[in-house]
Amino acid sequence: MYFTFAQPLKTTTMTEQNVLIQKKQYSKEVGEHIGLELGTKLIKNHHDATGDTSAHFVGKDIVLNLLNQPNCVGINIFKAIDESGKNTYVLVGMDNAGKAIIEYPVITPDGELSKQEGIVADRMKIDFWNE
Repeated sequence: MYFTFAQPLKTTTMTEQNVLIQKKQYSKEVGEHIGLELGTKLIKNHHDATGDTSAHFVGKDIVLNLLNQPNCVGINIFKAIDESGKNTYVLVGMDNAGKAIIEYPVITPDGELSKQEGIVADRMKIDFWNE
């Protein structure tokens, strides 16, 4: 297993990350690369504690559509329960004021100002351990 990144990753310490979160809770700088070793450990910890082997896959297109909404600086991932009663996640674009992007202004082909509904996304659940 390997990961490739288009740009070199910026490494921050946990203290620097905490300062970013405190100063700019909704900022494009929040979040950090934790590496494969720690990521694998965290996933295993969850699996060992809960027996849950599932993951939730989100395709690139919907993630890019969320992030490309005007003023979007990141995505909130909400725990949810779907129509069949199963756990899922709902993804919503967020602006730098911490507000969900539920609509945004657009110019129609006729030159009129209108509103576009913000994207509220769901996912596909995958059980990697029991495929």
